[in-house]
Amino acid sequence: MIELERPDSLVERVVASLRREIDSGRLPAGSRLPTEFQLAEQLNVSRSVVREAVAQLKADGVLVSRRGSGSFISGTPGGTVFRLPGRNDGGQGLAQLFEMRLWIEIQAARIAAQRRSAADLARMAEALKVMDEHRADFDRSGGADVEFHKAIAAACKNDYFVAFHDFLGGQLAHTRRTAWENSASLKGGSSPAQNEHRALYEAIAAGDADAAANCAENHLRTSAKRLGIELAPLPH
Repeated sequence: MIELERPDSLVERVVASLRREIDSGRLPAGSRLPTEFQLAEQLNVSRSVVREAVAQLKADGVLVSRRGSGSFISGTPGGTVFRLPGRNDGGQGLAQLFEMRLWIEIQAARIAAQRRSAADLARMAEALKVMDEHRADFDRSGGADVEFHKAIAAACKNDYFVAFHDFLGGQLAHTRRTAWENSASLKGGSSPAQNEHRALYEAIAAGDADAAANCAENHLRTSAKRLGIELAPLPH
């Protein structure tokens, strides 16, 4: 019998449970997945929940369909899609996401300062201009915020990092819009965040890797604080 832990939703519980079975080798690559009815019975959930979980695993490349035969564990059972865990924990997931950004974006700023081109700097400057000119348009300013950080990632000249950063940016798009909305109600509005962006841009433009890293850390910490999140000190 497959046992369930307690993630956030029934679908996520089924997905997590099936992934554990696959990771353990009890459902090896190429083996046939139990039927929808069997899984619903074993996991004590509805068939619609099983159906949705199986659809997610297929989208992630964990399962493949064979017409007339059912679903099978793919040859890449770890999947081909990166997906952030679903969280419903009163903000702890968002805090961990900010902590991950802190680790990543400090180094990205450092590398961008060493590798940026004139085109990269122009892209960053254009994003700053849009944020300046459209502070009250939260969709526009939030999108420009994403574009600014994407430009820094692009300046690192690493296609794998750019692809991962694009994925992460998509996960954070709503958070960045919320941050701009929150800033509008604070003293000084969005000016503090914009000052942080501009300091980061100037450090990268100057080619000062240490200053860029420090500016990135300050921006991430204060951005988190504006959302009520206090990030732990980095280990030395």
